[in-house]
Amino acid sequence: MTDTRTPTLIDARGMGGIIAIDGFDYQLWDCLARIPSWVSNPAFEQLIFEGLEDHEAKFFAPHSPHRAVLDRYQAKASTLQPAAVKEVFENFQSYDEAHPSTARVHTLVMPSLPASLSWFARDKNRVRKARPFYAPFNTITAANEDELRSVIASTYPGLLGEFVAGTVEVHERNMPDLANAIATFTTQFNTAFPQLDVSSRKVEAAFDALAKLVRNSVGAPVGRAILIETLEKALGTSLPLPMAFPLNVRSDRNEQDEASLELDASGFSGGDAGYPSSPVWATDLLAPLGATSQWLRRQNIVRIALKGSYRLTTAFALGWSFRSAIGFEIDIPTRDGHWPTDDRPIEGSLPDWSIRPATRLHGDRLQIAIGVIRDPTAALIASTGIAEDAVMSIHTPSALVSAKAAQASVGLIKRRIDEAVSFLSPVGIDIYFVGPAAFAVAIGHRWNAFPSTQLHEFVANKYVPTAVIDR
Repeated sequence: MTDTRTPTLIDARGMGGIIAIDGFDYQLWDCLARIPSWVSNPAFEQLIFEGLEDHEAKFFAPHSPHRAVLDRYQAKASTLQPAAVKEVFENFQSYDEAHPSTARVHTLVMPSLPASLSWFARDKNRVRKARPFYAPFNTITAANEDELRSVIASTYPGLLGEFVAGTVEVHERNMPDLANAIATFTTQFNTAFPQLDVSSRKVEAAFDALAKLVRNSVGAPVGRAILIETLEKALGTSLPLPMAFPLNVRSDRNEQDEASLELDASGFSGGDAGYPSSPVWATDLLAPLGATSQWLRRQNIVRIALKGSYRLTTAFALGWSFRSAIGFEIDIPTRDGHWPTDDRPIEGSLPDWSIRPATRLHGDRLQIAIGVIRDPTAALIASTGIAEDAVMSIHTPSALVSAKAAQASVGLIKRRIDEAVSFLSPVGIDIYFVGPAAFAVAIGHRWNAFPSTQLHEFVANKYVPTAVIDR
């Protein structure tokens, strides 16, 4: 019968690992083998050995209700029988019911599955590995997932089958002795850091140093910084970690990058679903961005390397969330390379801009139309009925060809908007933008000390309100 009590650190199960740790190294070896991958992941924060599970890793997760998720591992040195495998799955499920939204995945690790369950890891891995490729094709993805759930449900009926299909993995890893454990660690290290050329002797020294660290920290968190320090000291060299923090923005194109922190903006990509209301932008995009900004500042990380794809509103929100006023710089991706926000302009880098000020407010709000190559002013007036003299029009017929041109342009635009705000004293601002998303990021990055700003997207020949940027 499954134990339905809430799992805790001091119940019989929670104490089991502490009691049995002497002479039992399989769990430790599996934990060590995962450390290179963990530290190469910028969202990784800490591990704990013999906490509520054999070992667990904690990752920052901006969309999680806890702003963090756990990857949990139970490691068995010998092959379990099917009934024992089911019991492990049931214990995973009990944890998940007691502590919802805390675990991203539960993984059972052992040398091999019993013959009657050999299909489990094979089918799970096959579907998981193919997900990024088939992600744009909803019918293919759904068919694969439905078939996997059906197969698992035939072995584990009811809620257990649903849980196992969505949240449980099995990893077959054979490490019968220390030599095999070191070989496994070496393989994982070389996979995580293929560009690092170090001797096998130094990799083994790193294994030994990590083993000592983790053994001496049973039941206590071991942070990212001490793991990196321990690795680098044993290796005698620095790990090739990125200088700028990699942030991948996932749109409805479903780009994935396991070497980056992922921000899910797929629900803000427009298309057939349209754009959500401003409150949804606030809770599901701006709030995770704000949490990410705070998390990075706590770690004294001030440089962001953006990746992925995003619409104009998301671009502006990205720039604002990591704005210069709170200490960030951004490497903004373009087709021709990155535009660093600290690439300061020089004389002659400013394109020709035509700026026509608004002579009055629309209601109590300042209307601003910004266009690169194409001027959105006429479309704005036609679709909204706003009077021409109530629109501040900012337009250049030229493409922005460099970071210096972008930064010079942002500086000019910000000065002129500052002047308009001082002269007209609006309660709020409405922005209508046409141009490259990279420039929207650059403007957002310098958007500071302005009144509440309503952003818009152009859909079906009209502008629709999207996110609101408050002070």
